[in-house]
Amino acid sequence: MGASESYLGSYALEANNNEPYFSMGKNTLKVPMTMHAEIRKNLCRSVRSDGNYRRHSWMYFEARTNNKMYDTDTNAVVFRQESFFNWLFGAKEPGLKAIVSCDTGYTILFAPEPTVESQVWSGKRKDLTWYKNHYAVDDCLALGNEVSALESRDAKRVYLLAGLNRFSYRKFPAPVFEGMDKFEIDKTTLYPIAVAGRVRKTEAELEVIKYVTKASSEAHRKVMACMKPGLYEYHASSIFQYYCYKEFGCREQGYIPICPSGDRCKILHYGGQSAPNDKKITDGSLCLFDMGAEYHCYLTDITCTFPANGKFTELQKNTYNMVLETVHEVVRHIKPGFTWREARMVCYKTLLKQLKAYGLVKGDVDAMYNAKIHRIFMPHGIGHFIGGDVHDVGGNASYWCWSDQEARDIDWYNDDLEWCPLEETMVLTIEPGCYYNDVLITPAKEDVKQGRYLVAEEIDKYMGIGGVRIEEVFIVTERGCDIISDVPRTVDEIENFMANPGPKDIPFLNAAADTWEIIPKENFPMSLSSRK
Repeated sequence: MGASESYLGSYALEANNNEPYFSMGKNTLKVPMTMHAEIRKNLCRSVRSDGNYRRHSWMYFEARTNNKMYDTDTNAVVFRQESFFNWLFGAKEPGLKAIVSCDTGYTILFAPEPTVESQVWSGKRKDLTWYKNHYAVDDCLALGNEVSALESRDAKRVYLLAGLNRFSYRKFPAPVFEGMDKFEIDKTTLYPIAVAGRVRKTEAELEVIKYVTKASSEAHRKVMACMKPGLYEYHASSIFQYYCYKEFGCREQGYIPICPSGDRCKILHYGGQSAPNDKKITDGSLCLFDMGAEYHCYLTDITCTFPANGKFTELQKNTYNMVLETVHEVVRHIKPGFTWREARMVCYKTLLKQLKAYGLVKGDVDAMYNAKIHRIFMPHGIGHFIGGDVHDVGGNASYWCWSDQEARDIDWYNDDLEWCPLEETMVLTIEPGCYYNDVLITPAKEDVKQGRYLVAEEIDKYMGIGGVRIEEVFIVTERGCDIISDVPRTVDEIENFMANPGPKDIPFLNAAADTWEIIPKENFPMSLSSRK
């Protein structure tokens, strides 16, 4: 089946060699399905290296089933595949199942056979041969044949994916299927091995992440180019999403866009249901826009902070430079073998040095660190893994060297990333920030241990700015790291870009004509009176 005959339009076969790939069309990245075959091969090798491995072992996986909204038959959002399943198979459909031989890597996908009803509602459905050819698996059978397939291949042990996500502290539940009592079931071995596999990216995976990071970087530039006081925060998120989809085929976002302005920049996860990017952006305020697109269930995470009118005030500039220098200092230390706990100490102590240099705090930096002064201004971690999830799974449990309580006593988070030495091909973000949040600053001023380090009269001058966050995406390399996010970063770069952004037209809805048209930046947002 050629590209023009593909059922979905996003999966096709190369004309010259029939190799399957995923793509969203012309000028978008082609992701070879051999990428997932390589990942499965690597996973099988890792499982076989376990000291308790026995021959005739298979792995069993299930895709996500649905995304229905509460008790209705309505889809809440566009279906998104479970990340481990996409990592291994690249398949987007709900309800699929798969088994993989640990001995040989032989892979069987199980899919629904098309029915008349399914084709009436959802269009022409893929047959089993299509699944086999387009997902680069060895065979595809109808759903319901999983146990018989395992029995006919003399399966002895079946590994199930189940474990605790050490970043979110949410459990990944083991699948349950009829007939599983016929095999020796292992629910503990596979999860940490798979997590370690997701942390270390293949070259093909890195290309996908670079692509979606390029798309997001360009979209951030587009937002910056279009920005002016009077727009609403949701204009920024809509421009970003539109551009990522139109130009790069990124239909989905890695997370809900976070687009606070002004004093709301101090709200870390702004933009959700309780604060849906609904504020009018005022002249003189900062914009803190944290957005990242997704492509083939791989995503990125970039944060830009800039003035709505294109010019930083002196206090905004001070805060921005404090954070930017903190970013640079951490990046200078990143290399294989460096642990994330070490990176966190560099980050927090550098921020404290900057706050002291600008007169907001006083005292010995180590003493302030021990008093946790950094948490008053930066109440979050310094970054995270990137991959199939925005806060991607990270670190092998074997890297743990201290207890959870000891980790909590030392600093903010207690996940595997703290102790995991960085390695080549890992992809992470670094996202220092500095926020002026009265919820944290007011009690700290009154606290006996913390108040003595704060210069209250200077801090008061900064209240109302909200905050600054800068988030870069980087790949760990042999000698350090490569930053792959690409947006204006210094104060001069931002101000020069916003003064001369180049092409900046964006489609907005003309309510009167009920059509999309190109409206130059200087003509929007349109007032209600202008729509008459």
